[in-house]
Amino acid sequence: MSAPTTFTLRHATEDDHAVIADVVDHWFGGKRVAAHAGRTWFRHFGGTSWVAVGDERRPRGFLLGFVSADRPGEGVIQLIGVDPRHRRRGVGRSLVDAFVEEAEAGGCRLVTAVAWPDEPIALAFFRGLGFEPDDRPGTQRLFGVPAYPSWDGPGEDRAVLRRWIGPADTQTER
Repeated sequence: MSAPTTFTLRHATEDDHAVIADVVDHWFGGKRVAAHAGRTWFRHFGGTSWVAVGDERRPRGFLLGFVSADRPGEGVIQLIGVDPRHRRRGVGRSLVDAFVEEAEAGGCRLVTAVAWPDEPIALAFFRGLGFEPDDRPGTQRLFGVPAYPSWDGPGEDRAVLRRWIGPADTQTER
């Protein structure tokens, strides 16, 4: 059994950008995702984003997220990544829990996240945290999951995952 991972959570800062940009593609198995974690996220959404930091002050994981300006009842997880050496030790769950807790305290009743429909590990991760794929009109079954074709541009299909939070009587679209 692996040694437990120790970490603390804190909000992201612009100083985190360079370190995370340097490792994020590796953390995603070589998939080029660094553009999804640009400096703007750390500079302007640090207060709604999170970093899990280990004893050596290196990031063990991060979550970039925000509360929608146009849908103020919705928190959005833009990107979450965990160092492969520290997976399955509660880092990702802790990051999502911190984001959801703060979003709910701020009045959100829905949290959404996107994932590539051909990423079964990411989909299983979100499902394990209570997220369900959005299967409303416009979705198609891609790789066995409801997903929106060309969500982020031509050929950039995404599964949109949704998790209702807060009282059951507030769980409706606005």
